[in-house]
Amino acid sequence: MTTDHPKHRRASRILLIDDQNRFLLMLTVSSLLDVPVVQWITPGGGVEPHESHVEGAIRELFEETGLRVTDVGDPVFTISGQRTFANGQDQTTYSEYFVVRTAAFTPVTDHWMENEFDDIKDVRWWSLDELKATDEPYSPVPLISLVEAALKA
Repeated sequence: MTTDHPKHRRASRILLIDDQNRFLLMLTVSSLLDVPVVQWITPGGGVEPHESHVEGAIRELFEETGLRVTDVGDPVFTISGQRTFANGQDQTTYSEYFVVRTAAFTPVTDHWMENEFDDIKDVRWWSLDELKATDEPYSPVPLISLVEAALKA
């Protein structure tokens, strides 16, 4: 079997909150997985081998939204997991989540990788009430409590 994916993936994700207390989520379709997952997630992605989670978060935030920041603070949440790709390969994952406050802006796709145009189906700002009322899947599971804590901080 050809290995298309690293056996372990480190990721950084950003809970991006604007000055209207809205947070940015992206509707993604993980079509490469054995069981594709459609869900709303925070901006972010894989950390390169030479990067720290903080460096990866800063780079990914720029690539996925166009927003440049110099600091994302300390992680507010971590999660480990496992997933299986359609080719049968298993991968373990470890993600760190950061909170970034910003003025309201319109995210741009200028720096997306080619696969992101296929995987990301929508990008929009959400209110906490909208997240609490939705029946659409989102990740991570404790996203509501993460947003609540970030809004109080």
